[in-house]
Amino acid sequence: MNKKRIFSVAYMFAITLAFTSVVSAIHLVNQDKIKTNERARLQGIVLEVLGIRAPAGSTRAQVSDLFDARVKTVQLEGRSVYVGLAADARTVIGYAFGVSGPGFWGPIFGMIGIDPKLERVLGIAFYDHGETPGLGGRITEHWFTAQFAGKRLEATGPGQRYFTLKRPGTSQGPNELDAITGASGTSNKLELFLNRNLGDTLPWLRAQQAKGVL
Repeated sequence: MNKKRIFSVAYMFAITLAFTSVVSAIHLVNQDKIKTNERARLQGIVLEVLGIRAPAGSTRAQVSDLFDARVKTVQLEGRSVYVGLAADARTVIGYAFGVSGPGFWGPIFGMIGIDPKLERVLGIAFYDHGETPGLGGRITEHWFTAQFAGKRLEATGPGQRYFTLKRPGTSQGPNELDAITGASGTSNKLELFLNRNLGDTLPWLRAQQAKGVL
């Protein structure tokens, strides 16, 4: 192999190495930004379902500071529980935990906040899903999630359901809510997994309270 060929190969290797290094560095920087954005988004959702309001126009850093001051993250038996605190940073005002399950088109992920006695819903939010925009995707809209706030957590009826989604405009019972027009598939799936999640998590939370760890 002559010197010219060796130089060409070495040059191409150096260019490839430099390009790969730049791409890797950009990827790492972007990954850090993505993780930071995801963490900030989660913090905002937890604060929202616990009823802890950040002042209008708050920056991401200010929301993060509010989260650190008013929410304690507890890891128990592989589960994450977010303990909401009053302004005194001592009095417990509620608990938040993740809810998830299969939707009509894919998995749905959400967060629910409940009062310290585990008797009422403080708030709920669905933040990641693959449902159809304008139909099942409306589970993120305020009118839908606002229906849950204040509802009592009493399992009733067949299958001991906490919530029942009824045909839009027909909900009357204390734990009945309006389903989404044209999205019965999503509504039915959400009802199933939400009741299942609550049926699993509420007794577990009561057990943790009895142990004095919450």
